[in-house]
Amino acid sequence: MTVVLIVDDEKALRDGLAEAVRDLGYEPVAASSGREALAIAARTKPDAALLDLRMPDMDGLQVLIRLRNDAACAKLPVAIITAYATAANTIEAMRLGAFDHLTKPVGREDLASLLTHV
Repeated sequence: MTVVLIVDDEKALRDGLAEAVRDLGYEPVAASSGREALAIAARTKPDAALLDLRMPDMDGLQVLIRLRNDAACAKLPVAIITAYATAANTIEAMRLGAFDHLTKPVGREDLASLLTHV
């Protein structure tokens, strides 16, 4: 089964995404911080990641850089999720290797469409 790492510091959003991911037939694994996400990614080797842009300990771009520098996760499909989408942060995320982005609140159809590409 395809494992999707969900990284967001907001519990309600993280839980909602996990439920939607499960309903779509994927296995969700959740992390509440960037550091936790890196530890989980090293342990579980997920097939894809949904990564919040703004988090208190490490922002999503810092986590993305660390994932790209880890040989085991270098090619992991990562989508950035944010309530603060701008052209600048979208371009920077793509430059760093994100394959897509979603704007919060994330719709189920958008999530389903995104996950068909992983």
